[in-house]
Amino acid sequence: MPSGSIPVLTTVMSEVAVSQALRDALDARAQRKADWMSLESHLLHALRPEMERLTTELVRASLLEAWRKHANGLD
Repeated sequence: MPSGSIPVLTTVMSEVAVSQALRDALDARAQRKADWMSLESHLLHALRPEMERLTTELVRASLLEAWRKHANGLD
């Protein structure tokens, strides 16, 4: 952990007061974050068929088991 106080900006800095290199670095970081976060939609899209298949199997197996228990109680 850094020691000392953390400076707080109390006035808005003009864009020219920030170096182009820093602006480029911040823009690149923001783009990397956006790219990383876009993985969510890609992953969900790719996994949706598998999630639906697994859900269908789970529902079928659960209902079959519930029917077996119910049918055994009728005997």
